[in-house]
Amino acid sequence: MTQGKDMTPGSIVTRGDARDKWGVSIQGGILRSLDSKVVLAFSDPSRGEQLGYYDGWVMDEDGKWVFEYTGAGPTGHQVMLRGNKQIRDHAINGDALHVFKAVDQFQGGAQCYRYLGEFELDPVDPHIQKEEHDAVGNTRIVIIFRMRPLAAPVIDESAKLPLAEQTTVSKWAPADGLTSEKPGHAGPTTSRRIKVERNTRLRSTRKASSQVEVKRLEAELCKRFEDFLQAQGHDICRYEIRVEGEFGIMRTDTCDETDLILYEAKGVTSRSSVREATAQLADYKRSITPSRRRCAVLLPEKPNDDLIDLIKSQDLALVYEENGEFIGWPVP
Repeated sequence: MTQGKDMTPGSIVTRGDARDKWGVSIQGGILRSLDSKVVLAFSDPSRGEQLGYYDGWVMDEDGKWVFEYTGAGPTGHQVMLRGNKQIRDHAINGDALHVFKAVDQFQGGAQCYRYLGEFELDPVDPHIQKEEHDAVGNTRIVIIFRMRPLAAPVIDESAKLPLAEQTTVSKWAPADGLTSEKPGHAGPTTSRRIKVERNTRLRSTRKASSQVEVKRLEAELCKRFEDFLQAQGHDICRYEIRVEGEFGIMRTDTCDETDLILYEAKGVTSRSSVREATAQLADYKRSITPSRRRCAVLLPEKPNDDLIDLIKSQDLALVYEENGEFIGWPVP
């Protein structure tokens, strides 16, 4: 057994090792030490999945691995308090964030964990909220933290999010609460309505890459457009799609549920971005029910004539921002 003082990513440790190294308690899923300036997140699928906690590595859109970790709160809607708040604010509080996932080993009766290393929250989407079940099957909202490793990740198959095995559809509603509609079923995929919630206090420990800055621009564009749609009295959401037999998760941009329009936003108006948006819309719309009346590309400014022609040739609408207005909306 590797002792706490010698922990390296991939090490098999116990909670006692973590206590010896950082002075934390051995009880609880999220632990913080003010003296050691750390927050420790422990994941145990054998217990957590009964409560709708589905933790593990997933391949993100940028081709890099992200560890998705479900927040604390076994019953009812999870809230951003206590341990959840400690994870959210770890960077602003100067705390290092370390993650552990249970393995099928015990030492002296103590559960063993694989130490996955030090992490930081994703700089664009640090956490989302989505609909999950609790221990007795009731629907509730959980917080999913999206964690990126600070060093090369140590990934084994047991630590990946499990393959989608069953087709389910569940719904996330905006801030005015969940509706009474029941989940349905939709072919060989899993779709969930979700809402993205960003932490404006987030402070990354690394300099943002150009790719991250583009994602920030995209997120800000989506937020402005969603605020605009809600001001028009429209119901909005986003969908999470897990394709049967795949590890990855696809997450759409804005869905206008009032007009049944699916939007794919891009932070820059370039040919590669427009081509990517058209392909993503073609992929997403196959899985979402009810079917979309139309799909649209959302851009921060008017593209050139050839890109406009490309979008139209794919039977897609175009909406772009100009002087604080969204040109092309409402989509015909």
